[in-house]
Amino acid sequence: MKENVSPAGTKWGISLIMTLVYAFGAAWFYYLPAKGEPNLEVEFWQLLLHFLLLSFLFWIVLVPERKSSKSSDVLMFTVLTVPAGVFAALLLIFAAGGVGVHETYGLEYIVMALVPFLIAHKTVKGRISAVPFVLALVYGVIAYVWGNGLW
Repeated sequence: MKENVSPAGTKWGISLIMTLVYAFGAAWFYYLPAKGEPNLEVEFWQLLLHFLLLSFLFWIVLVPERKSSKSSDVLMFTVLTVPAGVFAALLLIFAAGGVGVHETYGLEYIVMALVPFLIAHKTVKGRISAVPFVLALVYGVIAYVWGNGLW
């Protein structure tokens, strides 16, 4: 019996579409409530640019997978499990706020990236190595600097 395997082009397409959906969804989610606020100048295109960078930053998972035949699988599983990472980051923020810690200094970005990176590596490679942890740390640092320093 032949295993049903999707072509790599389909996986790249799914990854691209979902990345764009996340960026547009996040921009729209933040734009709508901020639109009518006084003393708050928010433009949709500025938010979209911000979230496009944060969404495509998940593609750093391809750096260690440059020559691997499973790169499209790792990317697709990473992108499809981003909502699980967002949920974990929200749990962290709510738990930290519940104990009186109101600034996590970018830890939420690391957690948000670590969950999809771990799930993708475990699913595709069948093991967990240091790679997802390093990638999550890199993602967290870049996202924190982009969100707080350059924004």
